Amino acid sequence: MKSTRSWHYLALLVLALTWGSSFILMKKALRDESGSPVLFPAQVAGLRMGIAALVLMPVSLKVFRKLSISDWKYLSVVGLVGSGMPAVLFTTSQQYLDSGIAGILNALTPLFTLLIGLLVFRRVVMPRQFMGVFIGLGGAISLISLRGIGDSANWAYSLLIVLATLFYGISVNTIAAKLRHIRPLHITAISLLIAAVPWGIYLSTSNVTEVVGTNAYGTESLLAVTVLAVMGTCVANMLYFWLTQQTSPLFASSVTYMMPLVAIGWGMADNEVVGLPQILCGLIILTGVWLTSAKV
Repeated sequence: MKSTRSWHYLALLVLALTWGSSFILMKKALRDESGSPVLFPAQVAGLRMGIAALVLMPVSLKVFRKLSISDWKYLSVVGLVGSGMPAVLFTTSQQYLDSGIAGILNALTPLFTLLIGLLVFRRVVMPRQFMGVFIGLGGAISLISLRGIGDSANWAYSLLIVLATLFYGISVNTIAAKLRHIRPLHITAISLLIAAVPWGIYLSTSNVTEVVGTNAYGTESLLAVTVLAVMGTCVANMLYFWLTQQTSPLFASSVTYMMPLVAIGWGMADNEVVGLPQILCGLIILTGVWLTSAKV
């Protein structure tokens, strides 16, 4: 049992490292080194979904006919609501919001997961899980605030991230309630295939091929999107769905509390000073994550 729990925490750490690095890849895909735009947010989102779906196409073709109509319905929710829409919401907001603000807003995911689980899916939530959500959120906000949230004047774009975290809450609860009988790899492959269909139609009408082929930074931008698609979508989604099935939606979504810790870790590697306040905030976050790990 202890060994299994250790694997759950390791998966959470890997997810935090992967998704914590996704924001950098989004920025590299959107703009060149001088800050000039390369790809539009919708193009980055479309390429991300399309490349991810192509990578997992062999899996999709293998399980395509084995799914029921009910399975397709819920997989569509996971694909469109949990992956397709957040992809463009985050890339759009990344152009206008400071990373500190984005980090705080992203940490709302467990709160929406808790509320949707209670109100829509009638999930039973233990008192310690309630405590864990709010303790983790408080620790994440405090830690990000210590690093500075920036001075963004584009607060309207913060609503895009709030909407994305709401979508994440819907998706992760859907997996836990309706798709536990399907392997995480299959959920990932089919949901991304569904998400890629509308994005593929959009890309066919855009000038994405021209941009990649003619812009001096086009190849680097495409490379950033490809890494984002393979690691930040294919691999990370599969691990996230596995963790959701193995533990609970709340524990899996608490990865957003861990992401600020990743930022601190990168700062230490870059010789940034980490003092007692940062350490205390980190301990608060880890306490919140531990509390949400309780299974009903």
